[in-house]
Amino acid sequence: MELKSSTAKAFVITAAVVVVLAGIKAASAIMVPFLLSIFIAIACSPLINLASRYKIPRWLSVTLVILLIIIFGFMLAGLVGQSLGEFRQNLPNYQAQLSVELAWVIEQLANLNIIVDKNLFLSYFDPAVAMSVATNFLSGMGGVLSNVFLIILTVIFMLFEAESMPRRIHVALSDPGMKMHHIDRFLKSVNDYLAIKSLVSLGTGAFIGVWLYALDVDHFMLWAVLAFLLNFIPNIGSIIAAVPAVL
Repeated sequence: MELKSSTAKAFVITAAVVVVLAGIKAASAIMVPFLLSIFIAIACSPLINLASRYKIPRWLSVTLVILLIIIFGFMLAGLVGQSLGEFRQNLPNYQAQLSVELAWVIEQLANLNIIVDKNLFLSYFDPAVAMSVATNFLSGMGGVLSNVFLIILTVIFMLFEAESMPRRIHVALSDPGMKMHHIDRFLKSVNDYLAIKSLVSLGTGAFIGVWLYALDVDHFMLWAVLAFLLNFIPNIGSIIAAVPAVL
């Protein structure tokens, strides 16, 4: 009886996970901007709190922060849009260059007595597919930036509502003091992480930008900005940022 109960529980949990993942996938058009809004709001909250210490009205500090976000967003959107257009225009040249590089690799392998069939090798590593990875990557970035109005509206709401959040928690919870303590600790840890990560990401982006400029790589500014942004993704962010530029 106990075994049947455990099996049924496992099936229910598995089904629930599948349903939740399917729901997240179906709502990805909304979830991605919403999660990005949460990230931006948490990252901007220290600036709002710093302005409050200097007696700057909250509406003014939120407005200034939103203006900075809008300026950065439009600059990034312009950079991505321009680079995407140039990238698509030069795509045949990039594919031809990549084919030449692959032929060189096959030749070097032959010098090491490693015989590789060129046609078979190219069938597994199609330059057109490799280039489409970078194109789709930039298109995805443009898709996220197209939701800029929804993201900004959500960030504004979160920043204004953050001030009244402690009062609402006191009303809703039985032990608000302890809950607020945990929330404050969590937010402080996140802000400390973001501060350190921002410095590391800025250094990474600057280094990659200078390095790619020295190598005369096209769109080096775009890859530097993407390296800065994607470096916030733990462990794999820098690898993801490097793939399009390497291709």
